[in-house]
Amino acid sequence: MEDTNKQAQDKRKKDSGPASLSMAITEKSALHACYMPFIKDGGLFVPTTEKFMLHDDVILHLRLVEDGKKLLIPGRVVWIASGVGQRGTSPGVGLQFTGEHRFRVKQFIEEMLGDTLNQPAANPAY
Repeated sequence: MEDTNKQAQDKRKKDSGPASLSMAITEKSALHACYMPFIKDGGLFVPTTEKFMLHDDVILHLRLVEDGKKLLIPGRVVWIASGVGQRGTSPGVGLQFTGEHRFRVKQFIEEMLGDTLNQPAANPAY
């Protein structure tokens, strides 16, 4: 089974390149709920019903409404939530930041979160 999944993943990467996801975050508390600080190089949880496999490459189009910023963030799927969790969380994927600017993206988000970064999210999205 593992070989079949790997083959399907490799074929998808060759055929179409990275998938694309979009997310708009309207306030700092929502960013805090989606940010996954425990992922190496930083990561975000993106609610989606699209099907992904671990290690799929994704380009995230992130719009921070409050700040007026639009970011294109390359990432890799490292977390999959396929259905509604115990806390009522949405299905989606956790993306680890990749690419040459991953450290700047992580730093930018952590600076935006400021002191709230050191507090647990009240309602984490994942």
